[in-house]
Parts: sequence; C-alpha cells; structure tokens
Amino acid sequence: MTNVAFGYPYKLEEQENGWWLVRFPQVPEALTEGETKEEAFENAKDCLIAALEGYVKAGKPIPRPPFRGNRVVLPSLVTAKLAVYENMRKHGWSRSRLANELQMPENSVRRLLDLRHSSHMWVIDEALAKMKAELSIGLPEITVRRKTG
Repeated sequence: MTNVAFGYPYKLEEQENGWWLVRFPQVPEALTEGETKEEAFENAKDCLIAALEGYVKAGKPIPRPPFRGNRVVLPSLVTAKLAVYENMRKHGWSRSRLANELQMPENSVRRLLDLRHSSHMWVIDEALAKMKAELSIGLPEITVRRKTG
C-alpha cells in the first residue's frame, strides 16, 4: 500500500515578463506568481489554502485531485479540517449543529473550520466521531536495510 498526502497538482509556467505563474487545474481560483520558480512555488501553498478557504466559506464541495504527478501537499491539520468540513456537508450539518453536538460555542466550530487556525487534533477527532467518521492516517512502510558483511 502506498501512502500519499493530500495535495493538488500544479502547473508552473514562465510568463512573457519572465515571472513564473503557478496554477492548480482542480482549483482555478488558486493562482500565484513569483519572480523566480522558487518564489512562485513558495507562494503556491498559501495561495492554495486561501482558495480552499473560499470554498469552505461559500459552502462549496472541495475538489478531489488525482494522486499523481508533482503536487503541492497540504499541511496535515488543513487536511483534517477539510475532512470535518466535507463530513458536515455529507451529513447536512450546519456549524450550529456541530457546535451543539460538541457542546461548544458556534465560534469554536468556526475556528475549527478556519484552515489557518491552530486547532487541537482531539477536537477534530471528536467532531468526526460525532458524525460517525474518522480521519484515516497511514504510516509509511519502512524498509530496513541490513549491513552485509
């Protein structure tokens, strides 16, 4: 079994002015650039997260990218928050419904869905459990090389 992190394929294109453009085919709202390839790529993750925040705020489904090719990988906490959001959509739950289920104020759920807020994983686990879901995390297979000789 191959374990892969949640990420989005990108295209890096040199512009006529010499700058580099990064675009994400599955998230057309995410566009960024840089004077160099490195600068453009450094901006890409923040740009992608900002675009996905827009999906969450608008109540839109999160695009599911293919797991191949060069990708910008999302931080684990962002991926976990998107799992909570997608499960809320799947079950038709509002922020207030999840807040009631978790017995916490609604603004705590707002922070839980804020992709830039540093939420605790136990809250994410509890939120998913209330929706009878779980966060699937696989550990990579490790090959041990033995010294010969």
